[in-house]
Amino acid sequence: MIDLAPTSGLPLTLDEDDPKLAVRLPGDLQPGQLTARTLAELREALADPQADGPDPAYFMYNGVAVFSATDGRTEYNWRYDLTVLPPGRCGNEYLRTVGHYHPLIEGKDVAWPEVYEVLYGSALFILQRVDAPGAPPDEMRVEDAVLLWAEPGEQAMLPPNYGHWTVNVTEAPLVICNWISADFRSDYAPAVEARGPCCHVKVAENGPRYERNPHYGRPPDRLRHARPVDAPELGLMAGRPMFAELHRRPDAWRYLCDPDTAAADLWSAIAITRTDPFPS
Repeated sequence: MIDLAPTSGLPLTLDEDDPKLAVRLPGDLQPGQLTARTLAELREALADPQADGPDPAYFMYNGVAVFSATDGRTEYNWRYDLTVLPPGRCGNEYLRTVGHYHPLIEGKDVAWPEVYEVLYGSALFILQRVDAPGAPPDEMRVEDAVLLWAEPGEQAMLPPNYGHWTVNVTEAPLVICNWISADFRSDYAPAVEARGPCCHVKVAENGPRYERNPHYGRPPDRLRHARPVDAPELGLMAGRPMFAELHRRPDAWRYLCDPDTAAADLWSAIAITRTDPFPS
């Protein structure tokens, strides 16, 4: 059993010997509603739709907790989820999630942001902003692409209007959690139609290789690499489990339900470390 309590702040364990890599609460209870993403479902969004890989591909525990608070005018509702990705490959692509975009908040031209925290393993989050998420991938323009690396105890900000994917490039399980608006619903269709993000993360002798996804007609001209940084004004501090932080100081987390209320630019939680030309 892997103890996830130090990073999550909750009495969670990961059963490495379970084929489903089950996350458990004391008494063998299951946290939230478990959904297993099958390999067949993931294949629809992979570079190679015939690729072999782990099956199920990964596991999601949705609605582990829902928390509400009010500022006296508006009630805010947050949802806490868990995701577990086993180590493995899908063909020569590192195992990743299907990926999704966030729909616009009703009455606004901005989508919900989201915050992830790595509880075990190492995560690569691929973030991309496109000019028209609903357009065919050969017509949409990718305006920005970011590779955000995060380690246990670190929190990764996913800013509004960015689609995102989670990649496990290690030989260990990856366990992440997230806080998101309880009103949010994932939009998987654009990610499936494009067969993933604008760059695929492929297996190479010296580590991950980034390869252009040919389904995108207008990829970005650069690929930005980034790391999370502490942003106390947003409630984000490495090593301080965000489950407890949101409950302790909900006012600081209103931006997850309404980005207009953000105490600071959400990019304050992301540090760009280098910029490379986009792979040809």
